[in-house]
Amino acid sequence: MLNKPLIYSAITLTSLASLVLSISLFSAPPTAALGSSDDGASLQQTDSGGGTVNVNVSWSYTAAGSDDSSETPSGGEATTQTTTTVHPVCWYEPGMTGPELSQWATSKEGQSVVALNKLSLSEDFPDWNKRASDLGGRWYNPTCSSHYFNGDQQAFSKTLDDFFSKGHVWVPEGEQPPAPLIDGDALAQAAWKAVTIPSPTVENNPKIGDSGATLVGMDTWVWATGDTPKTITATASAGPASATVTASSTGLQLSAPDGRPSCQGFGIPWHRGMPEGSSPCTILFTRSSAHLGGTTPLTVSVAYSATFTASDGTSGPLDGITTTNTLPIPVAEVQTLNTSGGTHNN
Repeated sequence: MLNKPLIYSAITLTSLASLVLSISLFSAPPTAALGSSDDGASLQQTDSGGGTVNVNVSWSYTAAGSDDSSETPSGGEATTQTTTTVHPVCWYEPGMTGPELSQWATSKEGQSVVALNKLSLSEDFPDWNKRASDLGGRWYNPTCSSHYFNGDQQAFSKTLDDFFSKGHVWVPEGEQPPAPLIDGDALAQAAWKAVTIPSPTVENNPKIGDSGATLVGMDTWVWATGDTPKTITATASAGPASATVTASSTGLQLSAPDGRPSCQGFGIPWHRGMPEGSSPCTILFTRSSAHLGGTTPLTVSVAYSATFTASDGTSGPLDGITTTNTLPIPVAEVQTLNTSGGTHNN
């Protein structure tokens, strides 16, 4: 950080892929503290400048589970709250005090810089001369970085122009600078990363004998149970900025050694008297699990696609997430089953 005032300081990284444009005016020493704004966005100072903003995330899901054994039975919902952080695109860096600006503005160097750049201190720093003896307040300077902006250069330039059009802000002692500007896409990304999606759980039928085995050559019904989410909604907020993420899945994905899955949706629970072939989600095993140590690993996956909308008008897709769980399923030949004392659900 420079120890004397500059009109513009442009910093570009050597890599074009990670271009950073950072413009700040009349910067203060890096030890100056950043605080929270009046509207609740909290800016925490970091060594790289600007700091991070605390984000409140609330997310909920509707369970696809169709049994009554979970905390969120059929159609139930669960809600969770957590916090995370994001770096703003634009923020206010602490600058000079009133006496410091006055001293510089009336110096030979200051007058030369103002004349050279055709500046108007009265426009850039309203009433600066009236604050020449104010030791408690401080000027705050707009600063933006494309490193934290998830758009193209044209969009960033507009964001930069809009934020800088507000000019330098005088903040009296004991008060906080205006809220930083947070990119809606970044806020949505933070919300989506903060969500912890439960792994899928399933039930199956038939379950025969003491081991609860299913049978070779028979369609084994599979359906979602417990807290297996079907749809997810997450909302992140930081001061006046907010973003909402909506995610959904089309259903279970099944795979297993010696298994032939056929699954659409999240399945339906088996009940006595239901006709053969009426389940949309089954797997047919072609071999017993004896050669696999007594159980066949059934892998159940659920893929979620997600989109977001944000208060700054941005919207779009987010990276998908897939959850997975592997369950041991005993698979037996009919002639080898010992059903004595067992339960036959088929």
